[in-house]
Amino acid sequence: MDSALIDFLKKDYPKHFGQEWKEDTMQVRREQRPKGKFEIRDGQPQIVQYTGNGVSVINNNSEIDVEIIDFEHYINIFHDTDAGMGRKCDFIINPIAGYDFIIFNELTESERRYIMPFTSPQTGEEKEGKLAYAKKQLEISIEKFYSVNSFLDDYEKRVALFSCRLTDGKPKRYMSRSVSAFRKPQKILSNIRAHEPLVHGFVFEQRIYDKEYKTI
Repeated sequence: MDSALIDFLKKDYPKHFGQEWKEDTMQVRREQRPKGKFEIRDGQPQIVQYTGNGVSVINNNSEIDVEIIDFEHYINIFHDTDAGMGRKCDFIINPIAGYDFIIFNELTESERRYIMPFTSPQTGEEKEGKLAYAKKQLEISIEKFYSVNSFLDDYEKRVALFSCRLTDGKPKRYMSRSVSAFRKPQKILSNIRAHEPLVHGFVFEQRIYDKEYKTI
């Protein structure tokens, strides 16, 4: 039996854009996990990774199995149609049964100096940074659902999660001006904007690897 989210992705979303879901040629890429901690990474043959190899660390501390849906892959099924246009986050995580929570998850790997707004050393251009970009990705992904109906309102806890794995090891003394203004850059990167209200009752959360996010 499919989850309510899978039903939406196979029926409501395609129909809204004049598309037909074909079971013989279309597939929602997803993996299921029981209670416990797991790591995920995009762009890999398997969504769930061995410990130490992921970008996002999720702790399913509910009693219900969860599914991790490759949302980017799903949207790309509808390429060259209105249903496939615009940005999309990497994954959506939700319980197989019930409506306790839903997590839209955007993943990135980056040097820490690129997380906050920074100045390009090549051009001198001011860049918004990975954090702001991820927030937009998540908002746009959420809005895709609400362009169809208010199905997501059924979920008790709605989260937009930005997961980042830093690629430059420990903090260095020379950091971008936006981050160096803080005395404890690692703490700032780990906790900034926690529980920030977002669109449609979602809250924005951030985790720097290997800090976990608990589902409930």
